[in-house]
Amino acid sequence: MSKSLGNVIDPLDVIYGVSLQGLHDQLLNSNLDPSEVEKAKEGQKADFPAGIPECGTDALRFGLCAYTSQGRDINLDVNRILGYRHFCNKLWNATKFALRGLGKGFVPSPTSQPGGHESLVDRWIRSRLTEAVRLSNQGFQAYDFPAATTAQYSFWLYELCDVYLVRRSRECLKPVLHGTLYTCLDVGLRLLSPFMPFVTEELFQRLPRRMPQAPPSLCVTPYPEPSECSWKDPEAEAALELALSITRAVRSLRADYNLTRIRPDCFLEVADEATGALASAVSGYVQALSSAGVVAVLALGAPAPQGCAVALASDRCSIHLQLQGLVDPARELGKLQAKRVEAQRQAQRLRERRAASGYPVKVPLEVQEADEAKLQQTEAELRKVDEAITLFQKML
Repeated sequence: MSKSLGNVIDPLDVIYGVSLQGLHDQLLNSNLDPSEVEKAKEGQKADFPAGIPECGTDALRFGLCAYTSQGRDINLDVNRILGYRHFCNKLWNATKFALRGLGKGFVPSPTSQPGGHESLVDRWIRSRLTEAVRLSNQGFQAYDFPAATTAQYSFWLYELCDVYLVRRSRECLKPVLHGTLYTCLDVGLRLLSPFMPFVTEELFQRLPRRMPQAPPSLCVTPYPEPSECSWKDPEAEAALELALSITRAVRSLRADYNLTRIRPDCFLEVADEATGALASAVSGYVQALSSAGVVAVLALGAPAPQGCAVALASDRCSIHLQLQGLVDPARELGKLQAKRVEAQRQAQRLRERRAASGYPVKVPLEVQEADEAKLQQTEAELRKVDEAITLFQKML
């Protein structure tokens, strides 16, 4: 960053936001030489064409801690800080949604220990919370703040919100299982409080207390320790990892064939009985997370129904998504043929470029690596398109 370019960011501008004209006005009141003001204005216009959006204190604090791995000089991306503001919104909405699920009369148990009646997904989220607590404490002890922020961000966004709360929103939350949800909120907010003190304090004040003598504020509440959260469960994590890998494959196929408003049936082909038993155990979670219709595990050696798109969830589980009767084969074939022509043209251009004389010597190594990656990606796309064409031809 350079003051002469006008792209040095005032933290207050990130917290409260400022328009492009406001940034220009700041230059006029600065100690810049008048000859450099126009140059600085052009730099501001290029970097912040719409000004700097209001991000808030918590988002900036969290972002700066996540950036500390770069050293003392930070090349701050305001859009990344804006993403953390959206994370604050997600945090707020998820906590309010969870509190509605707990109910107004909910009274948490005096201890956070499980009661022994937890479902598979409850055991899994407790195990992931245990890992987040471990990584956060480890990050603080080593002054590795990016490791701590990453662990907490991943737990809240990708595990609690994207998996646990989605599953809970589609089933009746039994009162006996309220304890796990409350524990996730309580420990999760305490984990985040050093980085996002304001939003976490506001949400913490809305939580019921385990005991009347509990600390009145989050800032004087003990930080979660690994000894407090010792619920590591490799068996539950392995089961949910299979469910999530299947879910990702189903979502990818639905996106490929534009099945956004349809719940297609899904058939799982497994390599052995152990995988089959595990897939059967998590089929309900797959159905809820992927918005699929029926999720059935095929018997060993049994063929999948005709008209299914295929994807791999793991080396021991394949996904067959029913397309028969849900898409127009002729129309999809036309779209795929056009896509195939364009992919072939792009692959040919890349091959000719790499085959040109002097390419290994004249072209920088990073550009050569990028070209190779593009070619591999294009060839993979071609294979995928050819498989889809074969599938739809069989459906005609």
